[in-house]
Amino acid sequence: MVPVSVRSAIAGNGRLAVGLAAIAVLAVAGGAFVANRGPAVSSATAPQPLVETPTATGPTRKINLADLPAGRTPQVTYVSGRVIKGGLGSDITVPGRQDIIRAARFEGDALVILDVGTGATELVRVSGSEGIVRGSKVPGVASLVVSVGEDTVAYGTARTNADHTRRQGNTLYWRNESGEQQQLERPDDWFSDVLAVAGPVVYFAAGTDRDNPDATLNAWQTESGQVEELGSFTSPAGVDFQGTSGVDQISGAAQTFCSAVRHLADGKQIWRTCEYSLNGFTPDGETIFATPDFRAEGSDPSTTALDSGTGAVRRQWTGPRFVGTTAEDDNHLLMVVKSGENTPNAIIRCSIDSGACEVATPMTAEPLLLPGS
Repeated sequence: MVPVSVRSAIAGNGRLAVGLAAIAVLAVAGGAFVANRGPAVSSATAPQPLVETPTATGPTRKINLADLPAGRTPQVTYVSGRVIKGGLGSDITVPGRQDIIRAARFEGDALVILDVGTGATELVRVSGSEGIVRGSKVPGVASLVVSVGEDTVAYGTARTNADHTRRQGNTLYWRNESGEQQQLERPDDWFSDVLAVAGPVVYFAAGTDRDNPDATLNAWQTESGQVEELGSFTSPAGVDFQGTSGVDQISGAAQTFCSAVRHLADGKQIWRTCEYSLNGFTPDGETIFATPDFRAEGSDPSTTALDSGTGAVRRQWTGPRFVGTTAEDDNHLLMVVKSGENTPNAIIRCSIDSGACEVATPMTAEPLLLPGS
């Protein structure tokens, strides 16, 4: 969720969520990070854009994966195994065998957070042309965000002790493609989690408690060095593309967990839900995609598109198991799905307006990953 404008999509898909395309998260035992765009096809044989045929069965659509037509490949970065594909660049293979926690494209290279064992992490830069790690490694990095145009990057640390407990004192980093860079020391933060970057502004969550996810939401103006605390967030989880609203994770009754949508300017709650976990915004900020609050077996039984202004259900999909979701543009969601535990997975594309879906990548045993999921 990045508060920036988005580029025009091709083939009539509306505004494309390129900023989210730059980011991908994965923690897989044994370490794997890859994605396949597939072979090039001519315009005569290329899959056509998703047909927008209105459904007559209400907001919920049950998906049968075997019945879905083939569509075009994702127009945002996605991964599978150890290769980064899609988005604004050529394929980049991440060397080594360490688990990949997060990765992003920047200046033609890949920035990758690796699990280096005993709960420790480090950020490395992999050359897009040579496929080798170059430059200095940054220890303790746990969050990484690249702007929509992949011209600005921000990342933050969440340092830990040898016993895996949090260590107070963290750092935020910002850099643009012109070579300008800034660093902000946060001596009181138990973690400094970057949520979004828009040009010189970095939105981040600053951990206030060693043992809990309590945090404040802040805006770091890198040009002046000023840091402003935003609203009354208690556990900020995301910021929309416009930089006007954010998601706050809050505690509900009887040890339940709820999500609230708040204005960034004053922290005023727009609406809340204890039924869904709010996971991201579409580029126009009109829709929030969500999953049930409790995740079982690493996947969810449904994905739901909610009106960001009211919380009303716009569309819901059921049928397969949903592993991860991201917005491809204002009206289309990309979802990693599988039929059950330890089964192959695929990426599908679904229209929020019509509910219609198509296959964006074929079934594969390789783990597939979408940005932010």
